[in-house]
Amino acid sequence: MITKPLMKLRNTRLGSLYANASLTTRFAIHSLVCIGIMTAALWFIVANYLADQIVEREWQTTAQIVRADVRKFLEEYDFKAQDRKSVGHKFVALLNHMRLSPDIVRFKVYNPQGVVIWSDDKRLVGKSFTDNPQLQKALQGKVVADMSSLRKQENIFEQQSASEAVEVYIPIYSENGRDLLGVFETYRRPDSIFHTVREARAVVLLGAVGGGLLLYASLFAIVRRAARKIDEQQVNLLRMQSELIVSQRMAAVGEMAAAVAHGIGNPLSSIRAAAQVAMLDAAASDSSNKNEKMKKNLQGIVQQVDRMQKRMQGLLNFAKPLEPHPVTVEVNSLVRDVVETLRPRFADARVASKLDLDASLPSMKTDANHLEQALLALITNAVEASPQGAIVTVRTKLSNISGDGKTVQVSIEDSGGGIPTANRVSVFEPFFTTKPQGTGIGLPLAKKFVERNGGTIAISDGSGVGTKIDIILPLGT
Repeated sequence: MITKPLMKLRNTRLGSLYANASLTTRFAIHSLVCIGIMTAALWFIVANYLADQIVEREWQTTAQIVRADVRKFLEEYDFKAQDRKSVGHKFVALLNHMRLSPDIVRFKVYNPQGVVIWSDDKRLVGKSFTDNPQLQKALQGKVVADMSSLRKQENIFEQQSASEAVEVYIPIYSENGRDLLGVFETYRRPDSIFHTVREARAVVLLGAVGGGLLLYASLFAIVRRAARKIDEQQVNLLRMQSELIVSQRMAAVGEMAAAVAHGIGNPLSSIRAAAQVAMLDAAASDSSNKNEKMKKNLQGIVQQVDRMQKRMQGLLNFAKPLEPHPVTVEVNSLVRDVVETLRPRFADARVASKLDLDASLPSMKTDANHLEQALLALITNAVEASPQGAIVTVRTKLSNISGDGKTVQVSIEDSGGGIPTANRVSVFEPFFTTKPQGTGIGLPLAKKFVERNGGTIAISDGSGVGTKIDIILPLGT
């Protein structure tokens, strides 16, 4: 009562594992079973056929040898003589001659009526064995072999020798080939025949197993390659679906950004112009505390307007970045210029900058504006992520990470708290941010600029507790 539920549970688990198995695993199991059955069936059929052919050939060869010896030692009269003692010495001579072959042990001779007319065991002479089906077939003219001779009544006096021999019944005909003179029942040792059969079976088995393994390996290799292609196609399909979703999202963002820019762009320009005129009027009047306070407020309005216009331009660039226009760029010089531009931002955050630039770095072909915008976004993000007194390091070097040619690598490393592994993919998605006042556009826009120029961008752990972002661009010509 306990065994059945356990077997049912085991079968359920095996079925579940098989259902969740990959295509390659399922094919491996199915093909192994099918090829194993096919190999076993092929071995059984071919080995048995080959063994039958070998045995049949041996019996026919034995029959030819015996008939040749009979013609040499006996005459037709010897089979029909009434006085058996007068011809007995010829049969003895024939037996001694045949025993020169190590395979032949003894023989008996039957007349056409199935009566023993000569045997080395005199007790069998004159006896008839009508219940011997092999003898009856031989009397009809067929060469018959029998391997189950030990319990036959005709061998009752010599069971020991008969149990170790194969009986071969050979019909003997007259010279004209029409009259049946008698049947020779020859006892032959089967050792050499069985050895040949075993060797043939072993050769067929090795061939079948070798062929089955070769077929299995070939089919498995083909299916494994096909499975890899299917997996690659699935990955490409998922990537294309993801890109399609992003494109649709970008199209929506572009429409929204264009509508927002069109709707509030002109009012913002008017506000900025009005604030600038008011600042000029305040500057032309007396320099009282009231005017100074007004000028400060107006400057704040202009700064906020500029900030909003910059955000709007970022949205427009993110939705539809400009096509790259490659020019010859000195990457080290561009990095220095970007860091110098962000010097006030470093000072406000009380963060130091460190440049580790490869002096042997050659010039490269890329869009200078795109690379500058990407570096501005990434370095600004590194400054904002670093605590006061920390260092943001920018490195350049020549590398061969892609394996298909030399590349230029620009690394920005901060001293912040790092980016969790779970967020390292999401930070490049639009509008994903962990900052209270972040827009979630900087890193996606930088990634898009880099990819537009044939490069890649990756996030990894820094040498300390911070984060390192690598920009890898093809060197080009």
